Amino acid sequence: MDNLAARFEALGLNPQKAKEAAGNKKIAPVLDALIAATGQSAFGKSVGMLLYALATTAAKEATPHAEYVARAICSGRIASAEQLAAAAKFCRGSDPAADEASFDAECGVGVVVSDEQIAASVGGVLDSLKDALLAERYRGQGKALGAVKKCPALQWADSARVKSEFDAQLLALLGPKDERDDPARLKKAAAAAKKPAA
Repeated sequence: MDNLAARFEALGLNPQKAKEAAGNKKIAPVLDALIAATGQSAFGKSVGMLLYALATTAAKEATPHAEYVARAICSGRIASAEQLAAAAKFCRGSDPAADEASFDAECGVGVVVSDEQIAASVGGVLDSLKDALLAERYRGQGKALGAVKKCPALQWADSARVKSEFDAQLLALLGPKDERDDPARLKKAAAAAKKPAA
């Protein structure tokens, strides 16, 4: 198990997580097979994390063609969690090696979403929800973020960059949170308004 844990640490897992993965009877053999399928022994942290995510998915759902996806991760064709989810979905219905062009198209291989595209798309969604956001303020944040995540132009964008841009634009629109955004204070004010004057 120590040898396996050391191999898993090469993925970028911290020692504790690597030891846990090595001891997991479902994940360990899948992850070990994926590492072997790549033909590599050292990985960048982002690649390692995607391989680990693939192993956990494959262990739960018996993802076919997982070795193919592992090689796509190592080659940089699959580079995000969103692409990995699309790859797993594609592989459940098709053989990616038999139809690489469809695999690439379905998984966003080669698609790069620039910071400018992210800013424009987030801005467009927030603009369409501007009146509701100004009325609800930060209480409408979840709904607005959900709408941003559903934006087709952002399907293959890095989710951390999208969230960062969303937060910045929402702050620019609404300003910092204040007493209007405190649910407890709003409930007290509503209760006080309902009390009849003595």
